[in-house]
Amino acid sequence: MSLEKQPTGTVERVEIQSQFLGETREAHVYLPHNYSPLYKYPVLYINDGSDYESMGRMITLLNERFQDRNQRRFLVVFTPVDKSVRREEYHPEGSKHKAYVRFFADELVPAIEERFTAFPMGPARGILGSSLGATAALHTLLTYPRKFHYLALQSGAFRDSSYAEVEAAGKSLATVPVYQVVGLQEENFQSSSGKTIDILALNRKMRDLLQTCGVDVDYAEYDKDHTWGFWQEDLPRVLDHFARHTSF
Repeated sequence: MSLEKQPTGTVERVEIQSQFLGETREAHVYLPHNYSPLYKYPVLYINDGSDYESMGRMITLLNERFQDRNQRRFLVVFTPVDKSVRREEYHPEGSKHKAYVRFFADELVPAIEERFTAFPMGPARGILGSSLGATAALHTLLTYPRKFHYLALQSGAFRDSSYAEVEAAGKSLATVPVYQVVGLQEENFQSSSGKTIDILALNRKMRDLLQTCGVDVDYAEYDKDHTWGFWQEDLPRVLDHFARHTSF
């Protein structure tokens, strides 16, 4: 007797003509197998989208997750980045950072919400990123606090300006749910520029600052390194946290 094939979600490619970046950008939108235009869905936006699809194996994880009818449905938008300009777009002092943040908030989000049935409100929009992608996620929310209202930060490579902007935002961040993880083996991360960065210390400092601002931080440290193996393993916890904090 043959086993019945389980339904899987679909991934649609959306092209966005970006005036801020001066080029056409692509997003990959994951729709659960029972997606219906009659309902509105929360949306999780992801930096380094192609890496989360391939090295994070996130499509497989989402397909498995949504076999359970009790799981909260949501859409996932994978936002690829050209690795040659990644630092310029994600680093808060990068030459294209402000343009990227404006693209993300003012062009990407409207394009998704025009084509798919998503809740058009901040508390239903979250951003996930790892390393410098987590830093970009944080700065995007800080720049557009009404448009985004959820953060998932995996091994954030935070900068001095990250702490300064969080401190300036202060108690206005108190209602933002934050999921944050880091590895205990990330104390001596070698960046592409050859610098040694203590990612663990950076994340502990960010956790403390967020908590001072009144943020409810779901924070954890694991005996892991700055690798996709760690972040992939952590993704089920990310998705559980996002689903719990975006229920409408």
